[in-house]
Amino acid sequence: MTSDALVVAVVLVTFGLLFFNQIRVYPLSRSLTSATGAVVVLAIGAISPDEALASVDTSTLLLLFGMLAHVEALSLSGFYGWAGSYLVDYTGTARRLTVGTLVLAAVLSTFALNDATVLLLTPILVKVVRNADVDPIPPLIAVVLGANIGSVATPLGNPQNAYILNKSGLTSVEFVTHLAPVAFVCLLVAALVLVPITTSGVPLPEVPVPDIDEAWALSSLAFLLATFVFLILFPDTDPGIIAASLGILHISWLQLFRRVPGEDVLHGMDWSIIVLFVGIFILVGSLEQTSLMSIVGGFGDSWRFAGLTFVLSNLISNVPAVVLLSSGVSGDAGWLVLSAVSTLAGNATPIASAATLIVLQQAARRGVDISIVRLLSVGLPVSILTSAIAVFLLHAGI
Repeated sequence: MTSDALVVAVVLVTFGLLFFNQIRVYPLSRSLTSATGAVVVLAIGAISPDEALASVDTSTLLLLFGMLAHVEALSLSGFYGWAGSYLVDYTGTARRLTVGTLVLAAVLSTFALNDATVLLLTPILVKVVRNADVDPIPPLIAVVLGANIGSVATPLGNPQNAYILNKSGLTSVEFVTHLAPVAFVCLLVAALVLVPITTSGVPLPEVPVPDIDEAWALSSLAFLLATFVFLILFPDTDPGIIAASLGILHISWLQLFRRVPGEDVLHGMDWSIIVLFVGIFILVGSLEQTSLMSIVGGFGDSWRFAGLTFVLSNLISNVPAVVLLSSGVSGDAGWLVLSAVSTLAGNATPIASAATLIVLQQAARRGVDISIVRLLSVGLPVSILTSAIAVFLLHAGI
């Protein structure tokens, strides 16, 4: 019989390694780290193969597959490059760009995964700020804040929300009704923090707006919207089945009417998110019989549970934190608090959210280094304040 201490140590070390992309000369992959941890807990007997398969939430994986298909198809249409370039030309100044970026990232992350939003917008912004005599940091931080805050609003905004929709029993309508107002208020808070630290009136250079296949982009947006509408209209149908079905229909539509080989879309999808979740499900499943789960289940009060969610999200990242804490959630209020706080905690440190790490990496590769101190000076207070606001609003509204 494997000891509790050994199982907990393996799982927590694995979760801790999810933060690192490299240790000395050795590269690390979040998805491979998660999968390797799963193999280790299987090897030491912490969980049986049958239990490991049972711990994998198929519905969540199907929901993620559908969203990844939509996002990749929309990206291939040229939509993200067009939207980012149009934003630059429309805003015209550094301060307007920062606020506009915050809003655009939030809107895009409402219906498409926040990780995809920052991955596709960041290179465009870096190109603009490098060619202009402006501080590059505020608009890049705005991408992080906007993507994380906007993704709070719907179950399609980020991977942990997709998981919570499947596990909680909440309908999409209940999810949006409670969390969309929270996201809106938190977005205002972020704007109030960003405006004073952004240089005003500095003009931006014109950016050529790239070509976009309008018919393709509109059809892809229609499939995204249809997924959201179907989740609302059919609350008793498994959301994973809905999302995956529409994702497959989306790819088939492009193949039939746009002459785009389905393999092109499938090849570009970020399958590492699926692998990451499978590994996390098995790792958390291995903890089911350990004493750690009884400790997690002892935080029933909203504020205490919110505090645990915030801290744990910044220790092991928000996705594994949500999966781990899901066993201790009581009632709809607990699920909503878990969703909001785990996502908003992603703005505090680079550890808590993959979206934050993506922006840091993308910017650094293009010659713009975002100081961790600078990031923390903005993200940490915004994260703490918005998390507190979220819990207050959810506590008052339920």
